Amino acid sequence: MADLLDIVPSTAVDVVRIDGQRYVVRGVSIPVIASIAARFPALKSIAIGPAADDFLSRMIVGCAAAIGPIIAAGCGHPGEEQYEQRAAALLPEQQLKFLVPIFELTFPNGIGSVLEDLTRLIGGAGKAAKTVKLRSRSSRSTSPLSSDAVSRPTMQ
Repeated sequence: MADLLDIVPSTAVDVVRIDGQRYVVRGVSIPVIASIAARFPALKSIAIGPAADDFLSRMIVGCAAAIGPIIAAGCGHPGEEQYEQRAAALLPEQQLKFLVPIFELTFPNGIGSVLEDLTRLIGGAGKAAKTVKLRSRSSRSTSPLSSDAVSRPTMQ
């Protein structure tokens, strides 16, 4: 039987080579993705709309401002401003050399697979809606009412 520690081996990294230098990149975790998405709401445009229609343009618009933080996070420096600024200043070709393996490591089965799972999780896609009936019981309080003659006066 597999263990939780077997799911993502610690060696799940890729190497990016730019100007003769090697940079190790990793996938980005859900907490880091959530943090970046909270800072850059335009990232939501990637998940909105038809899957294949204009994905590239939505990706460019969604990632434009967040490119530095995404690359910094993939290089092991999430939320570190100095790394984010340096990554944002890279040439587009260099940024793409980082982005491709970061996305591949983050979404090994593609972003479409993640969006399908998320849709299923949120909406229960493919399952019949369940009707849930709740019956509330009224219960009487065991403590006396404050206006009750039996209650003690409070000191003020």
